[in-house]
Amino acid sequence: MIRSTALAAVASAAIGLARADEGKGGKCTIAVKGDSPTAKACAKGGRDEAKKMMKEMVKIAKGNGQKFTCDGCHKDLDNYELTKNATEDFKKLEAAQKK
Repeated sequence: MIRSTALAAVASAAIGLARADEGKGGKCTIAVKGDSPTAKACAKGGRDEAKKMMKEMVKIAKGNGQKFTCDGCHKDLDNYELTKNATEDFKKLEAAQKK
């Protein structure tokens, strides 16, 4: 009885965590390590926060005379799969945050 109660509690907690990720636009799968602004945003609020951060970075880069687009680095904007040049372009995007 105690064992089944413990298993039920663990399952309930797992479902709660999965739902929390759903509320955040999903769990980050790309920027999950490091100290980049995007990785920090992912840790804070999942994909929704990461997306906001990336859009802000693109906006700042544009203000500094650089042009970046979402589909320049992402093959698919549903799962955010990266293009071959995404890592290099992200480094350029980070550099474009400074005037």
